[in-house]
Amino acid sequence: MIRVSRSTLAWAVAAALVLGVSLGITVWQTKVRNEPQPAKFSGSSVVLGLPSLLGSPRLPVRLRVAIVRDEAAASYYTPPATLDRIVHAWRDALVEAGADARIISSSQLGSERAARVLVIPSSPCMSVATREAIDMAGARGQGLIVTGLAGVNDAGCRPLGYGLIVALTGASRVERLESRPAVYVTIPSGNPLAAGIPPGARLDLSPAGQVALRLAGRDALYSSYTLAPAEVAGQPLLDGAISHSTYRGARVAYWGFELRDAVPRPWTRAVLSLLVRNSVAWTARLAIASVEPWPHDHRAAASFTQDVEHEFTNARYAADSLRAIGIPGTFFLISDLALKNKRVARRLFASGEVGSHSENHRRLGGLPYERQLARLQTTQRDLTAMFGKEVSGLRPPEEQFDVATMRGWLGAGGTYVMGANDSRCVAPELLAIAGDTIVMLPRTGDDDFEAFGPNRPQDPASVAAALYADFSWIRELGGLYALSYHSQLLSRPEHLPGLSRVARLVAADSTVWVATAADIASWWRSRAELQASARMASSNRMEIIVHNRGKALVRGAVIRVFQPSAMTVVRSSGRLLRSDGGAIRVLIPFIAGGDRRVISVVLRSS
Repeated sequence: MIRVSRSTLAWAVAAALVLGVSLGITVWQTKVRNEPQPAKFSGSSVVLGLPSLLGSPRLPVRLRVAIVRDEAAASYYTPPATLDRIVHAWRDALVEAGADARIISSSQLGSERAARVLVIPSSPCMSVATREAIDMAGARGQGLIVTGLAGVNDAGCRPLGYGLIVALTGASRVERLESRPAVYVTIPSGNPLAAGIPPGARLDLSPAGQVALRLAGRDALYSSYTLAPAEVAGQPLLDGAISHSTYRGARVAYWGFELRDAVPRPWTRAVLSLLVRNSVAWTARLAIASVEPWPHDHRAAASFTQDVEHEFTNARYAADSLRAIGIPGTFFLISDLALKNKRVARRLFASGEVGSHSENHRRLGGLPYERQLARLQTTQRDLTAMFGKEVSGLRPPEEQFDVATMRGWLGAGGTYVMGANDSRCVAPELLAIAGDTIVMLPRTGDDDFEAFGPNRPQDPASVAAALYADFSWIRELGGLYALSYHSQLLSRPEHLPGLSRVARLVAADSTVWVATAADIASWWRSRAELQASARMASSNRMEIIVHNRGKALVRGAVIRVFQPSAMTVVRSSGRLLRSDGGAIRVLIPFIAGGDRRVISVVLRSS
């Protein structure tokens, strides 16, 4: 009988085990390769139905608001009850904001002195009583919110023109929107009616003869679906949708559209609620405090993010170029390819941030949650082993993701997802997912596939000019410019000068915070924990209160407060930043988790 030594037996068992594992992996990989791909869809269609976690739409104090139901305006509509639906929509919105909202007729306006704000919604035919109340609002200490075709006809519905709207807004021209399949309104950051609203937030409206203004500065504009300005009849700058102004001593918020025009989606409802609150607070001369979108006095933010997939090694050219310019890059790696190109992958890790582009670039969204979780755990495990730390960002292949993808990425240790957000804003969003939260970073502007599209110039200068034009508009909105490009296209040596050129232009703009996607996502999460408020402690002293409700230290937050009246700052217990438009801006260098700061600002009448 042949005796087998223990060492030989141990070797044979180990070899069989290795063979078995290898065979199992091969079978599993073959199964994965042959696994049917889920049907194609865009992750933006999922985001479309999700609410974003925004600030409270409640007013800081309860105040009385009168909604005017003008009897003359009722005769304009068919049926007349249409006006009642418009008026009741305002009442419901104001009650939600915490106001004491009451509907009154135009004949009651003469005795209405208790209201801090008069809302005059969509009154094309306007009675003399309503017109007189508008003219007297300033003397009575009342603010005005006026919407739509206000006063374009007299009480008998005879045409008068746009004179009242011009007087209330200071517009140089007023026109009704021409027929459009859909109407979009985009809200830039920085004005008093935009407090707490994400930069570039888009409202979706049903076409209803909305009114456009030509103004030097507009609080919101009619736009395309992708947030580009959409003028009326091609007239330059005739695209204003909202304005704030002063008329005979009264503060006025004018909307060129009506509440009932809004498409009923969670996002639009939430943004409109904040817009209602801000309009009431500003016209009532309440102090409005909000945390600015970006830290350390930056107007906008930018991130350069690369999908590292085909022609994987090209990524090192972009990494070296960005590093030479002084910009940190973000690189979303296909982890199976990264394992085969470890030297390049580590070079990318040293150049900023790496995230996951899945393990094999097959679609995620549409698969069962358990399958997505397993795949996301695999890519996280491989990247963590390679770099010694978990990665926080996921760029789903083909921008196909769903709630299960976001839940799975959280389960795998991630914190943010980057992808299409239906162009509903140019800012990160905090989304509630299965009892947790995830940061959604939108891809904004054209990616390199669009920049190199058919019939478009493809020389580096032209490509850079097209990308920079996107950046310039997003900067005007106060948002995040997140350039998405690919290892097989803009990162190729012959196209790299285009990337370098736009990167230098962005880096030279000191008003823009250029950071990795992870740093931007982390800031947005920390910022959401800050709660800011302001009140007049006396006739000449304002208190600004900042509370960090989270556990993490927050650095560089800027609090913007729109003053109740035009006053000059004498001194402050906090660091003041330059400001305009009646705003006070205070830098909070740092605030620890759970901490509360009170900044005192002494004022004097201008």
